[in-house]
Amino acid sequence: MVGNEQVARILSEIADLMEVGDENSFKVRSYRRAVEMIEGLGQDLAAVHAAGELETLPGIGKSLAAQIAQYVVTGQIEHHRELLAKYPHSLLDMLAIPGLGPKTAGLIYRELGIDSVDALERAAQAQRLRDLKGMGAKSEERILKAIAVYRQDQGRSLLCVALPLARGLRDRLLARDDVLAAEMAGSVRRGRETIGDLDLLATSEHPATVCRDFAEGKEVIVAGDTKVSVRVGPGDLAAPDPALHGGETGEPLFRRWTSAMNVDLRVVPQESYGAALMYFTGSKQHNVEVRERARQIGLTLNEYGLYEDTGDGPGARVAGETEEEIYRALDLPWIPPELREARGEIAAAEAGTLPNLLTEQDITCDLHLHTVGSDGMRTVEEMAEACLAAGYTHMGITDHSPALTVASGQSREQILRQVEQIRELNARLAAEGHRFTVLAGIEADILAGGNLDLPQGVFEQLDFVIGAVHQGFSTDADHMTGRIVAALASGRVDILAHPTGRLLLGRAPYGIHIETVIEAALEHNVALEVNASPERLDLNDAHCRLARQRGALLSINTDAHDTPHLQFVRYGVLTARRGWVEAAGVINTWSKEELSSWLSSRR
Repeated sequence: MVGNEQVARILSEIADLMEVGDENSFKVRSYRRAVEMIEGLGQDLAAVHAAGELETLPGIGKSLAAQIAQYVVTGQIEHHRELLAKYPHSLLDMLAIPGLGPKTAGLIYRELGIDSVDALERAAQAQRLRDLKGMGAKSEERILKAIAVYRQDQGRSLLCVALPLARGLRDRLLARDDVLAAEMAGSVRRGRETIGDLDLLATSEHPATVCRDFAEGKEVIVAGDTKVSVRVGPGDLAAPDPALHGGETGEPLFRRWTSAMNVDLRVVPQESYGAALMYFTGSKQHNVEVRERARQIGLTLNEYGLYEDTGDGPGARVAGETEEEIYRALDLPWIPPELREARGEIAAAEAGTLPNLLTEQDITCDLHLHTVGSDGMRTVEEMAEACLAAGYTHMGITDHSPALTVASGQSREQILRQVEQIRELNARLAAEGHRFTVLAGIEADILAGGNLDLPQGVFEQLDFVIGAVHQGFSTDADHMTGRIVAALASGRVDILAHPTGRLLLGRAPYGIHIETVIEAALEHNVALEVNASPERLDLNDAHCRLARQRGALLSINTDAHDTPHLQFVRYGVLTARRGWVEAAGVINTWSKEELSSWLSSRR
């Protein structure tokens, strides 16, 4: 759904430029709400438009629906073109400077005519900003530091880089005697697939000491007694997670997607810890909805606590020390952070229908694993030992089929020889008393016409088949969808791997009508993969939710090419949790007997 991403980007730019121009704040907020809704939408906007249902989407009124329809038909939005004609495009570059929001950028533009990063830097160096309303010498210093950061690599980092780093920093805080509690906040706590910066929260009776010690040895952007912002470089980012290193050499993976990150630590009083954790976890729109619920029952909620609303400001404190007590005071159960995206979680919590989310402990197997048989780095036996150590009861080997020569796809003879090797390994494991089974599978290429790359006589010897598109990508959504649907209808695909083909921060999804693919998977009883490789996370969270709403099964697999990569399951589980997924709809939570019965029934 590349069109959805483009519409969200354009509407976001419209909101930014309107705010630069100090236009109606209510209209600006309506654009920002629309962006958040579209980013979480599991449907193709073009399909929604074709059905005449744009105005049924949450937060989309007549005007926004008309603009989205305009994009679907023409590939652009006239209001966006008008704003770009009114303001220099370089203003958008200014908005990418950390901490320089549209209001401040608009003030500087209107008062001083500054419309580019270079001009802003010169003005700050010449001390021309300090006389503007609400600014001063310290503001100029902060802007110059922020520009220096902007000029460095400002790319986002994959979750597999950000999450281990955030956990490591949190754990260091928790190890201190003077820290009572600490937790990650922001988008990393919500498990978003890419992260721009990190937020940490702690409570202590000695906040200044905690902040000072946290900043020691790091590049400091902002230093204070209760808040500190630091810059952490790429060398610090790859280290925390051993799964980021692969093979005999230990060469870091995903380095090309690793950028330096800002880390903000806030130290708050214990009585405000829960309120601050809620506030800084977000998302923004979730916070808006929670605050509105508080207002409706005569309370006011901010980052300091939940209070009685006197009409003249906050009154007596009602809650604030923990998130649980705040949600309870609002007559709601605690809402998992992964769900806090304003996608109906407040209504579900009120109705008592929040999902019982999948956990890592529910996973019994990994069904997408590579070995030295194709492009993996370990033998079948080594992968089996690692899966046993992970507590799994079964696993699936799925080396590549012959057509994928770039990944050393196996010949017919090599496939059959590997199947025989797997059967011998299972017999040996059983003789040793292990209740563990290795399933013989394959990752078969879905060819241009929708046929599977399966040599004659191979299918009958396999326990299961993963189908995947690796070549012949096309932006023609009709063609790609037809190709995949034909493979699903063949009766020979049990799991569809990485269904949209995207590589995060590297390659956009190929053209595909995801709803049609989901319906085909449901019709032909095929599981859709949530590929947990951190560069993929494909299906994404919105597609996971849509698939389960329609009744399609999911399969969470790591696509591991080395034993440390089995740890990537955590990222697939996080993605599924963001998609409201429960364990029952994921075939990797089933026992080996249940899985075998399902596979047999499909044949």
